[in-house]
Amino acid sequence: MQFTDTENLHQTIMNAPVGMCLLDADTLVAELVNDKFLEVTGKPCEAIIGQNYWDAFSEAKKYHETALADAVKTGEPYYATFIYSPIKDKAGKVTKVAVWVLENTQQVSERQKQEAMKIAFEQELSEVREKADKQKRVYEAITSGTPDLMYVWDLEYRFTYVNTALLTMWGKTWNEAIGKGLRENGYEEWHAAMHEREIDQVRVTKKSVRGEVAFPHAVLGKRIYDYILIPVFNEKGEVEAVAGTTRDITERKQMEQALAQSSEELQAINEEMLAANEEQAASNEELVAANDELAAVNQQLREARQKIEQGEVALRLAIDAANFGTWFIHSVTRELIADARLKELFGYYPYEDLSIEQTIAQITEEYRGFVAEKLENAICNNGDYDVTYPVIGLHDKRLRWLRAIGNLKADPSGTFSAFTGVVMDVTEQKIDEFRKNDFIGMVSHELKTPLTSMRGYIQMLARQNQQNNDLNATMLLKANSQITKMTTMINGFLNVSRLESGKIHIDFHEFDLSALIMEAEEESRATITSHKLIFDPVETMMINADRDKIGQVIHNLVSNAVKYSTAGSQINISCYKENGLVNVSVRDNGMGIKPDDLSKIFDRYYRVEGSQMFSISGFGIGLYLCKEIIQRHMGTISAESEFGKGSTFTFSLPLLSR
Repeated sequence: MQFTDTENLHQTIMNAPVGMCLLDADTLVAELVNDKFLEVTGKPCEAIIGQNYWDAFSEAKKYHETALADAVKTGEPYYATFIYSPIKDKAGKVTKVAVWVLENTQQVSERQKQEAMKIAFEQELSEVREKADKQKRVYEAITSGTPDLMYVWDLEYRFTYVNTALLTMWGKTWNEAIGKGLRENGYEEWHAAMHEREIDQVRVTKKSVRGEVAFPHAVLGKRIYDYILIPVFNEKGEVEAVAGTTRDITERKQMEQALAQSSEELQAINEEMLAANEEQAASNEELVAANDELAAVNQQLREARQKIEQGEVALRLAIDAANFGTWFIHSVTRELIADARLKELFGYYPYEDLSIEQTIAQITEEYRGFVAEKLENAICNNGDYDVTYPVIGLHDKRLRWLRAIGNLKADPSGTFSAFTGVVMDVTEQKIDEFRKNDFIGMVSHELKTPLTSMRGYIQMLARQNQQNNDLNATMLLKANSQITKMTTMINGFLNVSRLESGKIHIDFHEFDLSALIMEAEEESRATITSHKLIFDPVETMMINADRDKIGQVIHNLVSNAVKYSTAGSQINISCYKENGLVNVSVRDNGMGIKPDDLSKIFDRYYRVEGSQMFSISGFGIGLYLCKEIIQRHMGTISAESEFGKGSTFTFSLPLLSR
């Protein structure tokens, strides 16, 4: 016999007036047993359920093993003290075996009763199967012509019907999906809980529920869906099930946003779309009533879709005008799906396949490792991915600078994530940037040459006039101080230029930071007489870094403290260990920094505005250089300040472990 409704089969077995046990045909493991079976066999439930049949009834194995095997193999029942009745699926394959047992005293006399019960049972199973098949055929006839997702739940939140479109999206068969709940079919917890509340609402109010939900699609990214849930009534007017229809309206939503400022003609299209959707929603409430009503709704939907597609042409033209390349990467298989524009940017023809490895190979050598590391971190750890790098086209050998921006989105199934993004050609911007850096470097070098000569002459004059004319000596010292400031500014520009062109070099080697602090103290005390400098005692602290660059950072922070605090005030410089790090801190009692400015203080060319800054020179590159140098040492730099009371600048570097 065949049976497709598992729930009815289980109810029939549990309510049977004779002892019954349900076995899996392949493993002979007992899946279900009724009280009568336990009473007749005299065994407890735990000795049978989940056990191999012959382990539970070893005493009967030598008599019935062949009979049970023949019943599974041939599909024909076997009658004895135990009746082995095979149960087949729609394809005719034996999937279950129902074991019947009577009282031992009735083994022969009750045979006819067993036959009658068997016939009645098979007739009941056949009627249930026929009813289920008929219901499925009715649903399929109604829904086969629509691309929408259509489904029916019972009041226990289980699927009793899903159409082909929904099975295709899930990647499941009918038998895998039917009878399962929302979570078993891949719904996330929030999504499943939402629909369960709506099913309860439909059952109580006997009214339809309509909603809109957004969640990420495995390939297409975030999608928006419109759905309607309607009650299904029995003969008594009670809700016995809930039917639903879901439609992907992402394109429609995008069109509504894109056409918000467009012409009256496009506005009319949006109004017609809304009217069509309202008609479709009304028709969905009568979904199970008639096939011809659904056909009319589908016709209206096709007309609305044609209008949407007409508007999408304009939207696609706008997207194409941006000239972006797009990609999709499967986080598990690492399959790369790229559009024609992305292939063009890497020098490939549109018809050629393109892999992650091939794109990495086109990146120039000095950037290749950096981009590969950023890509791997983005896919594996959901790290940030906004990188700019040069590539050499495979076929055209053309040098391009590309900027790639992407993000990682988890698939609702939880089995993989989709890494998607865009690539844009920024070659012209990079060329302009290189020209600017070259110009800064050239001007800085050109200015530095005469300044060096001027410094030498002024120092010679200062030494000659020191004995004879104190006023001239003072003026020459001030001139020399100004040249020093100009030289510092030029060096700053040079370092910015080197940073942006990637030519700044960090020379790592091990040294004692305390010795560098003491050198900074000697230099500061020799050149700074306007402020009281307090250097806290420092113990030996070994680090691996560029000694000159770290010295430059310390000098810059001390100079800034002097520049932005009143003459005669105190400046404290300390160096201490904490959590495997060495921290260098410079604290002043100067004018302080406002909260709005504090977050931008390390930005390139950023200077605090205000009347108190009018007399303080600078280009806003000193702290930017400090930040870049410390970050390239895998360290951190920060600032704390209270406006009007002073500031504290601190940088941290890893200590060498011994």
